[in-house]
Amino acid sequence: MRILNIGAPLLVQALQRFGQDVFTVGTDQKLSLTTDHPFYVARLLAKVQSLGFQPDVLFYCDQGNLPLLLDPENLPIPSIWYSIDTYCNPWHIPYAHGFDATLVAQKDFVPLFTQEGLRAFWFPLFCQTSLVPAPGQGLERDVPVAFVGNIGHKNNPQRGPFLQAFRALAPLVIHCGAFVPLFSRAKIVLNQTAFSEVNFRCFEAMACGAALLMERCGNGLLELIGHDEMLPTYTRNDARQAAAIANQALSDPARLADIAKAGQNAVLSRHTDRHRAQSLIKHFQNLDHDTRPMPSERRKAASPFVRAAFGILSSELTCAEMRSYQHFFAEIAQGHRPKKSEQPS
Repeated sequence: MRILNIGAPLLVQALQRFGQDVFTVGTDQKLSLTTDHPFYVARLLAKVQSLGFQPDVLFYCDQGNLPLLLDPENLPIPSIWYSIDTYCNPWHIPYAHGFDATLVAQKDFVPLFTQEGLRAFWFPLFCQTSLVPAPGQGLERDVPVAFVGNIGHKNNPQRGPFLQAFRALAPLVIHCGAFVPLFSRAKIVLNQTAFSEVNFRCFEAMACGAALLMERCGNGLLELIGHDEMLPTYTRNDARQAAAIANQALSDPARLADIAKAGQNAVLSRHTDRHRAQSLIKHFQNLDHDTRPMPSERRKAASPFVRAAFGILSSELTCAEMRSYQHFFAEIAQGHRPKKSEQPS
């Protein structure tokens, strides 16, 4: 299968290991085609074909920024949209109308798509195997508790105060940057999320051989990770409770090591990019059997929803540096086709 991957290349290496031919499009300089500007379908396919690639299907993997495809409903090939950060991007839901199927990272958000009649499926996050050391190759576990992530992000203002309160009660190393070096030395990884989601850090921490200390949440956490594969969960942003769990675990090294090992085995056996790539291939095979590319009547019905998505997005881009995108997406929302000279720079 020849897959045109737009956005984040999270599953590309795994897909290629399964023999899939993948052409990548996105903002990363290492991709097959690098762009900072969104494409209309016809222009994108013409560009890709001029570079010698004829796609059978399209996979758009959410990369947490502005959309790179302006009219997905016009795709002449089967297409799948993967919504990861749904919680902070409400435009993802109407935008999904432009695709043949939608995969949703957080289980609790799937009904937001299906109740609109969309074909949507839970597709949990995972760990990229290329990013973590093989079991047994980690460093000495000399860091009691570690946290790696951004501090002070607008979507998560409670993170900083929570981490500082935790550090006053239990040993904690806080880092912003690459997670592997620290997770490979940590006995426990503390996870605090933006919206009580089952995020990448859950799987990355466990794959690196650390015990996961996760906040109590929905989104299928206990379906993905069993009670014996992670430490007891804590009430969201309750630093005192989280620190008590960590201190108790650190006082029983043998039990802590057993939990960490069970968690690592669980992730490496069920929740890697290889497992999700296999699942994605099956989703495309099901599309091939059950539905063909969006027929004209569905395309016509989907178009107003896609335009609405750009209207939502335009209303959110209020900062000065996004003003040109705000105007551009507003034009798309109104059904206009901006000239090339009017596109954001």
